[in-house]
Amino acid sequence: LHNAFVFQKLQQQSITDGLTGIKTRRFFLENLQTEWKRASRSGRPFSVALIDLDKFKAVNDASGHLEGDLVLARVGHLLEQKSRQSNVVARYGGDEFVILMPETGAEQAQILSERLRLWIATDPMLNERNITGSFGVGSFPLHGATAEEVLRVADAGMYVSKRAGGNCVSIAEESPGTGSAMAKRQLLTAFIEGFLQREHTGPESVQELTSTIKKMCAATESRESLMEAICALSRASEGREVHASGLADTVARDVEMLGRELGMVDDELQEIVYAARVHDLGKLILPETILCKSGPLTEDEFYLVKMHPLVGAEIVSCIPASDRLQEIIMHHHERFDGAGYPDGLRGEQIPLGSRMLAVVDGYLTMMTDRPFAPRHSQAEAMAELERCSGTQFDGMLVRLYLAQVRGKQKSVARSQ
Repeated sequence: LHNAFVFQKLQQQSITDGLTGIKTRRFFLENLQTEWKRASRSGRPFSVALIDLDKFKAVNDASGHLEGDLVLARVGHLLEQKSRQSNVVARYGGDEFVILMPETGAEQAQILSERLRLWIATDPMLNERNITGSFGVGSFPLHGATAEEVLRVADAGMYVSKRAGGNCVSIAEESPGTGSAMAKRQLLTAFIEGFLQREHTGPESVQELTSTIKKMCAATESRESLMEAICALSRASEGREVHASGLADTVARDVEMLGRELGMVDDELQEIVYAARVHDLGKLILPETILCKSGPLTEDEFYLVKMHPLVGAEIVSCIPASDRLQEIIMHHHERFDGAGYPDGLRGEQIPLGSRMLAVVDGYLTMMTDRPFAPRHSQAEAMAELERCSGTQFDGMLVRLYLAQVRGKQKSVARSQ
């Protein structure tokens, strides 16, 4: 029993800084790697804050090292006392401290760091000795794909604070070595894959998703890169729905065919075609239990389903100059008679792109096996589209589209 207590005491001493009573650098680095592995699997963020004390050398020079030790112990106590219980607070070396913040994005980490900075700046004992803190913040996956890159960004941010005169919180613009377009694309892809693997991706997650995509693609990424990233997100989301994989590309192809029949100019048509590719993007907020449910939906489940056009439009808002794209996606479940959602628009109040998308998507979805309904034959799907012409769908677009479908049928028959 004595040996067990001695072992436990030695173990505790090995992970605790003797001067400040907080964790050691080694303990922090081990926990950082563990958190990075967990975050990489789950797609959840984490952040690191690095703190360097301002004017600490003056205390040592003027009052001696014993006084300096008291300052370090006080700062360590404050940081641990005022941090969340889940955070790992450690002495990084000398007068530097570090905090690991699990499940914390960049904005939240900045807010928490700002609170800690204020606690240090207003503490009577530290204030008397002119001690403040320069904070730098780095977050996964926004600032780096590895734990080391995140730590480097936090370190760079801390030096930005130093150069600004200290007593502030900064985030460096970019991590050295992670600036290439390829690295950013891989990082964005990893974040998207992790996001979709989460157990809960409800409407409350959309703000985090859009904010992260915008920041990851800010400044250096082109509009095309953002559109590619959102397409990748849409394809990954589509793969969660039974028998839906590849459906959006087929819808986009037929929407383009219909647009050419209408004599649309290329720029306008390509925008509608892109909207068709990502129109069901908002379904990523739906649990697979709803996406793959074979029976009728409950009222709460249907409420969530009706949110997906709004969520899709919100995500597409990441793309610059995307107002028309957002409108097409937001209104693709409106009905021509005004009984649709989300806004109950009717007739030509509904954007033309949304009306085109509704007709094509309605027809092709009927031709696909779904958990809640068997696949229709082509004749049945065409008959249903005609039956809903003028109520659910724009009658003029139904006639044009079905004429094209029949034309393709005749062409296939002739070739055989």
